[in-house]
Amino acid sequence: MPDSLAHGHYQRDHDAAAPDETLAELMAGQVEHPKAAFGAYDPVTKDSQATVLSVTGVYGTVLSPVTARDELLRFLDRRDNGPRPLAGPRTITPPGSQEPLQCRVTTRRMPAVDFDTVAAECTWADASSVATVSEVLRSNVKPEDVDLDAFATEVNAIRKDVRAS
Repeated sequence: MPDSLAHGHYQRDHDAAAPDETLAELMAGQVEHPKAAFGAYDPVTKDSQATVLSVTGVYGTVLSPVTARDELLRFLDRRDNGPRPLAGPRTITPPGSQEPLQCRVTTRRMPAVDFDTVAAECTWADASSVATVSEVLRSNVKPEDVDLDAFATEVNAIRKDVRAS
């Protein structure tokens, strides 16, 4: 994972967890020679609505991008106190791109701190990767105020930053 994303708007947190190799194992039916990837990033500007942005995915030879994307979301939704969808999923093709993203707004209960978080998420799959970008938002951001179209545009830049060649 690169040290910065989205034209420098996010800087990598090098103390974050390592990639979950179990995810690569779970995706082995959809991705040949899977390799898990993970990066956590902090917003550079303090006025950002985000508290943290994460990129989670698997690289390799993707057999069926749509099926792999759906499978990745099923796996991720079953772990970590699975998120509850609040809006979406919506298919969004950001301006300047020919590749769609599947985006949604979710909430997740954080039992250790006893509150709910709201996140914007966009997921994609192509011939060499399947990944999701999730941005956990500050507690004062209401789900209805999340602009998924703007987030999809940002994720399109992130997709270019992390794309496997």
